[in-house]
Amino acid sequence: MRVLLTTAAWPSHYMFMVPLAWAFRAAGHEVRVAAQPHVVETVLKSGLTAVPVGPDVDFAQLHRKFVAETDPAQYRSRDAIITIFHRVAEMMAPDLVRFAESWKPDLVVRDPVAFAASVAAEVAGAPLVRHAWGPDVYATDPGKWLAHHVLERLGPTYELYGVRPPDSFDRLAVDPTPPSLRLDAPGPSLPLRYVPYNGPGVVPPWVLESPSRPRVCVTWGTFTSTATDQPDMFLVPTVLDALAGLDVEPVVAVTGAERELLGDVGGRARIVQDLPIHTVLPSCSAVIHHGGATTVLSAARFGVPQLTMPHLFEQRLNSDLLEATGACVQLTAAHADAEAVGAAVTELLRQDAPYAAASRGLRDEIQAMPSPPETVALIEEKVLRGARADTGD
Repeated sequence: MRVLLTTAAWPSHYMFMVPLAWAFRAAGHEVRVAAQPHVVETVLKSGLTAVPVGPDVDFAQLHRKFVAETDPAQYRSRDAIITIFHRVAEMMAPDLVRFAESWKPDLVVRDPVAFAASVAAEVAGAPLVRHAWGPDVYATDPGKWLAHHVLERLGPTYELYGVRPPDSFDRLAVDPTPPSLRLDAPGPSLPLRYVPYNGPGVVPPWVLESPSRPRVCVTWGTFTSTATDQPDMFLVPTVLDALAGLDVEPVVAVTGAERELLGDVGGRARIVQDLPIHTVLPSCSAVIHHGGATTVLSAARFGVPQLTMPHLFEQRLNSDLLEATGACVQLTAAHADAEAVGAAVTELLRQDAPYAAASRGLRDEIQAMPSPPETVALIEEKVLRGARADTGD
C-alpha cells in the first residue's frame, strides 16, 4: 500500500505524524511525505522520503500579516485564519496533485491545516485521514465551520483538476490526546498513543545524572516568539528572572532564533539549543512553556507537572484542558510577571501539591492508548477495507 502524508508550512505539524509514518513503514507500506521546501530537511531527519510541494511559506509572517495586524474582532471571526489556510492550500495544490496523479497513493494522511491534501486525495481516488496535533479542534463545531469555508473557497481548485469538492474533508481522524484532554466532539476518530518526537539529537551526559535540585525545563516552542511583533510573546527572560530566586536547576531549551532573543543569561541557567525536549523531560520536576500541544503532550507522556503561559487561541485551549486535569498551573500573559511566575513554580513543586499525581495520571492514560502499529492496523481495517467496499474491489 502507498501512504502519502501531507503537512503544511510548519515542521512541528509534521513531527506529530512521524510515529504513525514509522508504523506504516514498519508494516511494509510505502510512505512519502509531501511538504513545503523548508520542511523537507525535517522530513529527511526523520528517516523518511520527502516530496517538495509548492513554494516556501513563512507561516509566522503570514500570521503576523493576516492575524496579528488585524482587528481582534476579525480574528475571532476566523476570517483571517481561513485566508491563510486557503492561500497555503492553493500554493501547494499544483505540485501535490501532480505527484498524486503519478504515484497514485492508496491513502492520504494530512495535518489538520494541509487542506490541499483533499484535492490530491480526490484526484487519486484515495481516502483521506486527518492527523490531529493535539486536542482536535477541527472535530468541533467551530473547527468544522472553518473547514467548511476553506472547502468552499477551494471549489475552483477542485474543478481545475477535474474533481468535485467532497461533502467533508476527512473520512476519519487520528487523535493523539489522552481521554482527559480530548475534546467532546462527534465524528469518527481513532485514538493514537502519543510518542514524543521532537527531532533527532544527542543525549547530553548531564541528563543522565540525578540533579541535586529540582530540574525545571523552560521552552517556548518554535512559533510563538515570532507569531506577532509583540515583545511579550517571548516570556523566557521573565521566567529566568523568577527562577533566579528559587532553589531549582533551570534548563532552557530554545531554537537558534530564540537564543538570539534571550541574550546573555550569565550563570542563571543551562541553555541548550535545538535539543529535543523528550531527552530532557524525564529528569525534570516541572516544565514551563507557552501551552503548545507538543510540549503539553510530551510533558504529559513523562508525567511532568506544567506551568503554562498561553498567548494564542490553541495554546489557551490546551492550557484550559490541562488545567482541568489538575496537572498544571496556568498564568495569563497579562499576569505573568516574575513574582507571579515564581509563586506558581513554588506551588507546582510543593511536596504535598496534587500536580505530580495528576500528571502521572495523564502519563498512565497515554500509555494505555493504542500504539502506532495498532492504530495502523485499525486504519487498514476501518478506512482501506471500507474504501475497497465502496468501489466493489
